[in-house]
Amino acid sequence: MTSRALRIGAAVVPMLLVLTVASALVGLLATGAATPATLVPASPLVTWGLPVVRALHHLGLLLAIGAGGTAVLLQPGPSRREVTTLDPARRATVRLGAVGALLWAVAAIAQIPLGGLEAAGSGSGLNVWDIALGTDLGKLQLSVGIAATISALAYALARSTTLACWGLAFAGIGVGALGLAGHAGASLDHTNAVNAMALHLVAVSVWAGGLLVIALIAPRLEDAQLATTVRRFSPWALAAVASLAVSGVLSAVIRLSGWSDLLTTGYGRVVLVKAVGLLVLAGIGAAQRRRLGDRLRFRHLAATEGIVMAAVIGASIALGRSAPPVPQVVPAVGDLKTLSLVGYLPPAKAFGPGTMFTVIQPDWIALLLAAAMAALYVTGVVRLVRRGDTWPWIRTLAFLAGCVAFAWVLSGGAAAWGRFRFDAHMVQHMAMMMIAPPLWVLGGPVTLLSRAVAPRTDGSRGIREWVLAALHSRYAQILSSPPLAGLIFAGSLVIFYFSPLFEAAMYSHLGHVLMTVHFLASGYLFAWVLIGVDPSTKPINPILKLITLLVTLAFHAFFGVAMVSATWLIAPDWYHQLAMYTDEQLMLIQVRGGTIMWAISEVPTVGYAIIVAAMWMKSDDRRARQYDRKAERDGGAELEAYNAYLASLQDRAGTPSAAPTGSGAADEEPAQEASQSEDESPSPPT
Repeated sequence: MTSRALRIGAAVVPMLLVLTVASALVGLLATGAATPATLVPASPLVTWGLPVVRALHHLGLLLAIGAGGTAVLLQPGPSRREVTTLDPARRATVRLGAVGALLWAVAAIAQIPLGGLEAAGSGSGLNVWDIALGTDLGKLQLSVGIAATISALAYALARSTTLACWGLAFAGIGVGALGLAGHAGASLDHTNAVNAMALHLVAVSVWAGGLLVIALIAPRLEDAQLATTVRRFSPWALAAVASLAVSGVLSAVIRLSGWSDLLTTGYGRVVLVKAVGLLVLAGIGAAQRRRLGDRLRFRHLAATEGIVMAAVIGASIALGRSAPPVPQVVPAVGDLKTLSLVGYLPPAKAFGPGTMFTVIQPDWIALLLAAAMAALYVTGVVRLVRRGDTWPWIRTLAFLAGCVAFAWVLSGGAAAWGRFRFDAHMVQHMAMMMIAPPLWVLGGPVTLLSRAVAPRTDGSRGIREWVLAALHSRYAQILSSPPLAGLIFAGSLVIFYFSPLFEAAMYSHLGHVLMTVHFLASGYLFAWVLIGVDPSTKPINPILKLITLLVTLAFHAFFGVAMVSATWLIAPDWYHQLAMYTDEQLMLIQVRGGTIMWAISEVPTVGYAIIVAAMWMKSDDRRARQYDRKAERDGGAELEAYNAYLASLQDRAGTPSAAPTGSGAADEEPAQEASQSEDESPSPPT
């Protein structure tokens, strides 16, 4: 590392920041967003200052994600043994992430009063903090600032890769939450718009953040270390490119009325420039991948890629401040009120068993996620087969069926009607907990991951090592207790449906996403504890599994009965605002929903019980075969040791013939002691 390289690295960040701001301002002028508003007087501080703050915000975000991901997943280790403490190179990378996360947190908080000033107008004299925090966007920015602050604290205090991983996790939470910002939250199709925005931000954070951080730490790395880091970053960059392409196309389709808007509107021209920039970045990344060992070539390509990426991020900032050709805000009046609340109109076909599989309301990001999981699983199976290993076809079939069930849960008829009717929502809920998770569990994804992915040999941790470390952690040991898994599975029903959480999930897309994640995760945990084929942290008694199964699903059924017997409406404000059904109809629909929960819970109970019993019998047979093989290897040494133990007990107690003669009970005492010792001795092994 030379002083010249350090000076160049120190100058890179300010140069990219200036280029990003310049690109954003040019984009604002191109779309007309810089023109002063007529209804609410715009403040110059908002018009010209907000793009600068957002550029700082995005820079901090990229550093936080890129540094955390590079230190936790990409950098090679200092030795051949697994090392969790931070070596000097990783420590410097993590500290860079702490600086970035702190900058991100400050910029996120700074956007709150600027947003309030934009809403109040210049010279209004109103409290801009109160105005901003009274909106969903202001609350979201505050939440992002808190997540970024926690991430910065974790990075700053990190002495091990584990705490650095927690910093990366909180940074990822902040990035995902940012998907609700901008125009996405009020879009006509806001489910797909919000999901596309979240995927877009995560992808650009991984790609741009990883590239920026690798370029900054490259002077500190040896040639071999740099080549390893870039090679490990390449698959993540490829996945990010694909995600950016999908999310960008989906967002453009929602906001543009046709191909002509790309050339005839300022918004469309900025979108076109951004798309061309992403294609150029993809080409540069491919060229960079082919020259892993050429440090000079890497510097030149990284510099070019950084310049183009700064321009693309500036264009994104401009698009976030500009109105698209297709209006995204729906007035909540008349028939449009339902559209403004849900984001789409109810299906034309009436709800019923047939429409569960004939009506589609596509959630494109969920479909992409299902396809990606299936593709990764099949890739792992193919890798095993090519090297001569075997993998049970029934596991592959089960996992792929789980992916199909997941796609149907979020895009089928239950999803299309789930926001409008409680019984449709209950079908969706039961499928989330009792159909997709057990199928995934039976596929054994962790076992496949551990066998198909080569272990790291340089002391660092990849996805394989982090997953296995998480499964063997204390958290996993606590969660893998069957009673606790059953409590989470069943107890969340009471908390969710008999509290305001369900209604909040209907109003908020973020709440709906968290609901989906929780139900899938709790269902997976419950299924993994009972019927999981992946290795657990400790063996679980099959009898305890059966007791947990019967108690949990019996409670599940009784909860359905309680819902059927309820005399009050669940989430009444939400359904009253939709104004699709009368109170009598809503009560009838709610009774049907409780009946569905009651009835459907019985089917998985039988399936779970059969699988648990079959696995129990199979484990007994496996232990018997293991004992027989052990006896063949050591010539029955365990049985001989047991016989010797019995003989020692007899020698210690004495025999009747060798005992001294006497009268009365004294003569019988040794024999009684021997008899008692034999009765208390353990049974011989089978």
